Amino acid sequence: MQIKIKNRRNTEFTAQIEKFTEKKLKGINSDWKFNWKQLYDDKAIYYSIEYNEQTQGIIKLEEENDSYYVLKNIEVAPWNYGSKGKFKNIAEILMSYACLLSFKLNRGNYKGFLVFTSKGNLIEYYQNKYNAELIFRERMIINSHTGKQLILTNLGIDLNDEG
Repeated sequence: MQIKIKNRRNTEFTAQIEKFTEKKLKGINSDWKFNWKQLYDDKAIYYSIEYNEQTQGIIKLEEENDSYYVLKNIEVAPWNYGSKGKFKNIAEILMSYACLLSFKLNRGNYKGFLVFTSKGNLIEYYQNKYNAELIFRERMIINSHTGKQLILTNLGIDLNDEG
């Protein structure tokens, strides 16, 4: 899937969201905060943003039960960290794509709800940045309405138009 990533000057570049495979792990070095080689599990689903044959960020989703998947890990590449990062909207695109996957993968009452666990110091960040809701301890959700807004804003897909 083609998406637009933005640098610090708001210049847009066309990138891809694609399945992140075990083969791509060799391009992930130890500068990343997560050890993706240790985290890799054949039962999980991974997606990455790729630009110029370089991984800009990765998400990992795991099936928690027969009805839904949870977002287990999300990380932007080290060169995209903070205010001096090369691309500024990688995390937003990854989170929005995880929301899109919650509509495709989740079933029943869970359809469109993105579930994840936040580190304590990031709870307020996720509440402010993504309108996520704290549901139990560090367990959070992005509801289907908010997810649709994120998907439209960051991926340009209007799920309200789909029947």
